[in-house]
Amino acid sequence: MKVAVIGSTGQLGQDLMRVFSEEAVGFAHRDLDVTDEAGVASAIKSAGPDWVLNTAAFHRVDDCELDPTLTFAVNAVGALNVARAAADIGSGVVFYSTDYVFGGQSRERDHPYEEGDGPQPLSVYGASKVAGEQLVMQANARHIVVRSAGLYGTATSRKGWTFPELMLNKARTEGVIRVVTDQVLSPTFTADLARKTRELLEHDARGLFHLTNAGECSWFEFARGALDTARVEAEMEPIGTAQLRQRARRPSYSALITARLEEIGLSPLRSWQDALSDYLHTKGAIP
Repeated sequence: MKVAVIGSTGQLGQDLMRVFSEEAVGFAHRDLDVTDEAGVASAIKSAGPDWVLNTAAFHRVDDCELDPTLTFAVNAVGALNVARAAADIGSGVVFYSTDYVFGGQSRERDHPYEEGDGPQPLSVYGASKVAGEQLVMQANARHIVVRSAGLYGTATSRKGWTFPELMLNKARTEGVIRVVTDQVLSPTFTADLARKTRELLEHDARGLFHLTNAGECSWFEFARGALDTARVEAEMEPIGTAQLRQRARRPSYSALITARLEEIGLSPLRSWQDALSDYLHTKGAIP
């Protein structure tokens, strides 16, 4: 099974390249701009994959509010370009989406979102990913749409850090960290997400799947988990989202759970705590 990974140098992209190994051909952003319809069609036709795994995204959430045109060009029209190009050569497409498609009614919610729940995004970024989902589903019958959340991986992100790394660094250098308590999610280790993606392809799956590490936590609890696991001491100051004065609205509750993996005979991902411990061991952050 040959795959093409778009966004191959990102955190998830690098783990997908490792999981598929010799079967994968990678396209970094410098190699392929998903907003270039002709370029996408040419690259995918030349690669000739069985599946195209599209991780490309404009995901700086606050910047998305300032440039909705670019946001939709990448996350919606770009996703359509990839899905169409894959369909034109008979290939399937995997589109990676986000928990930020939810949140409009999150203050009244006390249980995770399943695949059948209707999206209600709060931000330009979330709206663009909903549009991308719909366009991918419309353009390619062999589609898998994956919603995930709070991604972190062993590869260095474009930001230069992952959330657990940032928390540990701040704890060691500043002795105090301020983290929001009123945003709840299901953080996900990209190595686990990449492996489950392969399982979906091997089972010839179709449709929409929520793929996150099991369970839920606030960003504050996620940070506490990282510090406790790495045995790092620091003062933790709980704060509210409003104190950050961010441009884009974030969902107060966007935890995800899958109802579909069991339907096709696959197990859910392990707990976020086990995944975090494994990640920190891999990064050498645990003494």
